[in-house]
Amino acid sequence: MTDRPRIWNTNFTDKTINGRNIDFHVDRPPLDYIHEFRRHDPAERDQAPDYIFFNLSGLREDYKRKLPDIFTITGGLIVISERFADLLRGFELGQTRLFEVPLFERDQKTPRPGRWFILHIAAKKSAFVPEASSGVKEKDHAPPGLWEPDRLVKTDVVAVRASAAEGEDLWVDTHYSWRIFFSDRLRQAIKEAGIKGSNFVLRPCIVVD
Repeated sequence: MTDRPRIWNTNFTDKTINGRNIDFHVDRPPLDYIHEFRRHDPAERDQAPDYIFFNLSGLREDYKRKLPDIFTITGGLIVISERFADLLRGFELGQTRLFEVPLFERDQKTPRPGRWFILHIAAKKSAFVPEASSGVKEKDHAPPGLWEPDRLVKTDVVAVRASAAEGEDLWVDTHYSWRIFFSDRLRQAIKEAGIKGSNFVLRPCIVVD
């Protein structure tokens, strides 16, 4: 009998503390891109935002300067640092894309230092095992087979099939919402690189055959 692979997930997108006062610019209705991002639809460069900007005046300089390696902005879009993007490029991402987006002050003209990227996750797998999970529930007003964390429970424990370790190192599951999944080798690289984000914690999944 071989050892099962280790697979990880994060509830990072649940935490509103991860949000920053940053908006994005795109040459089409912004809600169109937000919906595509949340559905994890594949996207190309010309469909994605071309820059991001602080959307409030009077923000402290240390708030603007000390951005973490991963955070969310308007619409729940995920933005990552250059060093996190460089790390991810060494892994299998499938249809996931890293869209570079310059960061500007509120005037949308004055550039801020650093390089930033929208992490547009489009790699999907179907490995969620609800009967082996806890703290989960079927989604209301949705087709059968779609699950999400039970908000009445402190935390969910997610079970996935061992086959999820095959292929992409970063993905979402077509049957379970609000979680991003990571291979063990990517998790180890993130830990060794010291990638930081508020509440960016990778939690072990239960892995079943």
